[in-house]
Amino acid sequence: GGKGGGKGGGKGGGAPAAGLVVGNLGSRILEALLTLPYAESRAALHSVCSLPPSPLLEAARHPLASRVLEAALRTPGEGAAQAREPLQETLRSNAAKLVRSRAGCFVLGAAFDASPTAAQESLLAALAASEAELRGTTHGNALLRRLRFDHYKSHPGSWASMQERAQRKRDSFAELFAAEPAARPARGSKQRRGKDGGEGKAGREGKASGGGSAGSGARCPPDGPKGAPKRPAPPASG
Repeated sequence: GGKGGGKGGGKGGGAPAAGLVVGNLGSRILEALLTLPYAESRAALHSVCSLPPSPLLEAARHPLASRVLEAALRTPGEGAAQAREPLQETLRSNAAKLVRSRAGCFVLGAAFDASPTAAQESLLAALAASEAELRGTTHGNALLRRLRFDHYKSHPGSWASMQERAQRKRDSFAELFAAEPAARPARGSKQRRGKDGGEGKAGREGKASGGGSAGSGARCPPDGPKGAPKRPAPPASG
């Protein structure tokens, strides 16, 4: 536990949510683990998704543990969607208990994104009973806009068609990227070789000119692309 695992989870870390996390460090480790494909994160995903309703809902309202649930709702790979069905069902059936919490609204948004159209419609129907309460808060209004609640309420058929088109597009992109090779050599990273297995012209010329770029491989930048965070980082534990 260290400094962040003491009483109350440390300053800024908040109280542990039903034993799911202990302070900032435990939350971040589990959150990072759940971003791995299902084959690597299977045990962690099943552990999170099989939590009983009471601690799961407490976690969904917790500023740190809610991020773990969001990560679980986005775990990629075949089998992940089936593994999180108990989590999805608990969130949908208890949506009214989460709308008062900013963290809970983020979790509901992630649950919506991870659901097929029929389940998305069920979640919106559950939220309809809390519409007035949602509209009374900044995070509630943001959630309704994100889920296109007004479109659903006014034109449910049009909303469903739009969601299905969006889902087909996401599925097409997922299939496209799944078909890509796991890794490709950088352009120019290998010298062309002659018929006899020796160095090609580019390699020989590179050596003749003192080992210039003609015979050397292109290097990838040390850092990958940096994506904007979905929401502000939690306060550091004291």
